[in-house]
Amino acid sequence: MKLGFIGAGKAGCSFSRYLQGTQAEISGFYSKTLKHSEQAAEDTEAAVFLCLRQVVSASDVVLITTPDNMIGEIWKQIKEQCPGLLSGKTFCHMSGSLSSELFQERQKFGAYGCSLHPMQAISSKNADLSGAFFTAEGDQEAVSLMKALLTEKGNPVAVMDPANKKKYHMAASTASNLMAGLAQMAIGSLVECGFDQDVALRMLGPLMRGNMENICEKGVLAALTGPVERGDCETVRSHLAQLTGEKREIYRLLSRQLVEVAQKKNETRDYSNLKTILEEKDQ
Repeated sequence: MKLGFIGAGKAGCSFSRYLQGTQAEISGFYSKTLKHSEQAAEDTEAAVFLCLRQVVSASDVVLITTPDNMIGEIWKQIKEQCPGLLSGKTFCHMSGSLSSELFQERQKFGAYGCSLHPMQAISSKNADLSGAFFTAEGDQEAVSLMKALLTEKGNPVAVMDPANKKKYHMAASTASNLMAGLAQMAIGSLVECGFDQDVALRMLGPLMRGNMENICEKGVLAALTGPVERGDCETVRSHLAQLTGEKREIYRLLSRQLVEVAQKKNETRDYSNLKTILEEKDQ
């Protein structure tokens, strides 16, 4: 089975390198920047394609690993330039937020479509995907094909409904990108206490890592600690008094979410007073 890549950026380079040694053979790369496709091809001992028709013709599976806003236009160009080459081929993109429905009219051409996404930040062209959890959705033929490749590598793969891609991506962003916002909020508060920013980050690092390890190993309920879990109204009230505006609202709303978790953990504990405090938008 031959896999061709359109796009030679972080996702395309990392995934192609990761698949080396499997039943898949990397046919080559096509990129708008020639030197990028040349480098990717050299790293995987594959071909350099100079047009879309070449990559489609030489590949059983075509992976579009470009920025999200380019995928639809590339698919449109493929249909226009290669209508007689699409039958029996699989087209896959790796967007976290877009679904396989982007491959419109694929059935008319006898092609299959899917999306595949690693729930992991890919920050370089050499990202290690060995521990990544992948999600896939789309035509059964295409999903089965990509799932078999990843199973061979030992990666877990969950199949999802394409209608849920936006919510899925929101969940991933909440657990990763938004955590950076919370970290910066905490760092800012420590800076206000007189600590240098780099010292503040060093202080928080073990706390954040330990908390995330506990959540991943034990689950949210078992890992939850702190004043909200204890029902410590005075401490929560004192925290709120240190905050104003959006930061106060962030703390209040997230604490309300934690109350729901704490109530499930401690079913007999009375959180009614704490709920009242957290319902007060202004104090």
